Amino acid sequence: MPLCVVAAADPDVRERVARTIDAGFDRITGVDLGDLLVTVAREQPDLVVVAADVSTGGPGSSWSVAVTAIRAAVPDLAVLVAGPPDAGRDAEHRLAATALDLGARGFLRSGEEIGPRPFAAGRRPSSAELSRRELDVLLGMTEGLSNSEIAAALELAEDTVKTHARRLFRKLGAGDRADAVARGFRQGILR
Repeated sequence: MPLCVVAAADPDVRERVARTIDAGFDRITGVDLGDLLVTVAREQPDLVVVAADVSTGGPGSSWSVAVTAIRAAVPDLAVLVAGPPDAGRDAEHRLAATALDLGARGFLRSGEEIGPRPFAAGRRPSSAELSRRELDVLLGMTEGLSNSEIAAALELAEDTVKTHARRLFRKLGAGDRADAVARGFRQGILR
């Protein structure tokens, strides 16, 4: 039974992040940042999402300490950092850079809260069903890049990136970027 652990100091933030990604997991457990290591050891989750706080985005912040501790304790565990909903673009970029520097596998921009979106007929897509460009766009999303930044990196038009994103959302059954990234990890498309 796939499990995701969502860690944040604020219970409301844990709830918001959990609602954002709940479509991709059978179980989601929310924990305080201080309880994260114990929960990971006990539950052995498939993914950990740590909520970042824009006001304490530096290397000594509680969320960055949690990411560092998890990466040291369980190096193979997929760890994502979720940005706060009120972060501006500059703050979001700083948080994403810090998260990736600490070893997180990706940064999720705050998106709209979504409910479950089941796959058609219960079938889950494999990575072979995503085109190379759809995978490239998904990887850009895990790095917290905007569509225009992904377009620049792939030397594509932004509209082309949007088309690939819509297609991969449809194939994954995702409602937004955060959901697509979570589903990518959950389904083994991303490692």
